[in-house]
Amino acid sequence: MKEPLWALAAGCIPDALPWDIPKIAYSSGFKSSGMWVDPSTSWNGNALKKTKKAINETGIELIDVEVVWLEKSNKINDKQKLILDVGLELEARNILIVSRHDNYEDSILQFRDIREWVGNKIKVCLEFGEFTKIKTLEESKQFVKLVDHNSAGILIDLMHLNRSGEEMPNIEDNIFPYIQVCDFYQNSSSMTGIQYIEAALDNRYCLGEGEAKNLNISRICNSSKDISLEIRSLNLRENYPDPYLRAKEIFRRCIRDEFINSY
Repeated sequence: MKEPLWALAAGCIPDALPWDIPKIAYSSGFKSSGMWVDPSTSWNGNALKKTKKAINETGIELIDVEVVWLEKSNKINDKQKLILDVGLELEARNILIVSRHDNYEDSILQFRDIREWVGNKIKVCLEFGEFTKIKTLEESKQFVKLVDHNSAGILIDLMHLNRSGEEMPNIEDNIFPYIQVCDFYQNSSSMTGIQYIEAALDNRYCLGEGEAKNLNISRICNSSKDISLEIRSLNLRENYPDPYLRAKEIFRRCIRDEFINSY
């Protein structure tokens, strides 16, 4: 059985180029990280080669590659294929999927097409949240049930779960391959629209520094699951403009063992 990952999410260092993310994670003490792939900006013809070289040099294992948006049609498109192929080539454990599709039935068909593209080589995980078409854990369970394939999973983000008002499920269930965790203030649970998006992008906190339920943090850290530290923080970006120093600070303030039996 593979050792559970404790990963630096790509969202912690949005100012870093893809091939620098593994180097930043490694230099900070992490053994794993996420990876952001945007074909419209930084992901050019040399990006895959440079990113793969950085991964091989550091030994970093990718917890996920993001983000594939469900949208427009009922078939997989070239942009989605590129991101999926990167995930396969870099041997990421998961692909992160988010829906902004206006047609529910077509989004299911497109998800199935994506799943067919990657086969059983990687988990295809749907993230729910206020900013997506699928806003709750219950809705995501229904969606994945309709997809009906063992490579389809659900990504729980602790802040989004709190926003949906739902209780923590049995996270040892195989439908949850990994979890995104952070701390936050409870006022985010009443936010909607752009206000909540801004909170999710800028107002996350290191573990133990906000108002998240301590028991939930402890349960997640005590689980066998891979965990991605999704600490998107304007405060950290302003106080640690160097992404190397920012990642080190996140690693220093978020030690998994310190939260296992803390509460």
